[in-house]
Amino acid sequence: MPRYRYKVRDVNGNVVRGRMVANDAKDLRRKLDEKNYFIIEYSAPGPGKGLAREIRLFKSKVTHKDLSVFCWQLYTMLDAGLTLVKALKIIEHQTRIPAFRSIINRVGRRIEEGSSFSDALREHRGTFSQFFVQMVSAGEVGGVLDDIIHKLAVYYENQDEVRNKIRSAMTYPVLLFTASVAVIIFLITYILPKFVSVFESIGARIPAVTKVLLMSGDFLKNNGLLVTGVLAGAVIFFWSYSRTPLGRYNIDQLKLTLPVVGDLHRKMAAAQFSQTLASLISGGIPILTALKVVTETIDNEVVVSAINEVAVRVGEGKTIAVPLEEVGIFPEMVVNMIRAGEETGALDKMLSKVAVFYEREIGQITETFTKMIEPLLIVFMTVVVGLIGVSIFIPMTDIMEALHR
Repeated sequence: MPRYRYKVRDVNGNVVRGRMVANDAKDLRRKLDEKNYFIIEYSAPGPGKGLAREIRLFKSKVTHKDLSVFCWQLYTMLDAGLTLVKALKIIEHQTRIPAFRSIINRVGRRIEEGSSFSDALREHRGTFSQFFVQMVSAGEVGGVLDDIIHKLAVYYENQDEVRNKIRSAMTYPVLLFTASVAVIIFLITYILPKFVSVFESIGARIPAVTKVLLMSGDFLKNNGLLVTGVLAGAVIFFWSYSRTPLGRYNIDQLKLTLPVVGDLHRKMAAAQFSQTLASLISGGIPILTALKVVTETIDNEVVVSAINEVAVRVGEGKTIAVPLEEVGIFPEMVVNMIRAGEETGALDKMLSKVAVFYEREIGQITETFTKMIEPLLIVFMTVVVGLIGVSIFIPMTDIMEALHR
């Protein structure tokens, strides 16, 4: 019998990794379910393991946009009456990402061999998330796979739209800041020294501000490798620290507490939580399972920890709103809307409204942040360049006065 590797969450929300002997994937899932484990991913060793690892290593990343296109294509074909296998074969030939095409091919072959769609997807967790798999599984059980695929298409389309808004809003400020720093370094390392050498040759007075800027430029010019090494070391240290559980938790905590940025991250997490939970509940996923799946889609360990705590309380018989209010991770509106949804039996609809509201809020915040940061960067560059200009103008003024005497 094959020995499977697995990654699961226990009843307390802790991640557990291990190995287990099982007859097949279904037998493994049954054994893990008996232990009250929530399956995140699993894999079996075999001849194709090395090849699969190689494909994962060199594959192009499948984005939310790619998944949205995949779901829209699949939904259209299923709605037109095509079989699942036939639809996957057509999509495979239309997909331009080689690794994604290979995955779709293997999913189709597994279905032809008798596997369910969700089980075939579960073998490619690097591409299809636990959320995706659970939704498809619910669609298969309820006989509404085409409707679920439609929900997934809309979900990933919305996620891609939100990310694009944030990315486009941040691109210009980053480019402007980079250009500003590059211009300033060029001025103090190359332009200013030329003027100073002329001033010194004719005995002009060099003011303190000019000397400070000149020393800064000399330091950067003479110690460029040292400065680059220190910056590279800082980046490597930060990256390594962010890969540790404590480091990632602390960084995620910082993201939530920073001015403006913290508010944006909280609302992004609220939108992600609400949209994902709404999709899962409307797909027929039990609330406790849905909460655990949501943690796989949230990219903030502080928020994940809070949702795990909420899941534990819900498992004890509480409603979602009460523990969610106690952890205090989301804005008050989220809690109030969830409470109203639980009382009226329309939780999925309320969550969808929350998601739409905060997606709109995210767009407004990013737009406001962009409008605010651009003039600040321009003022910063103007002040520094003006300071450099003054450091050159003062000695020139002294020279002109000396010539008129």
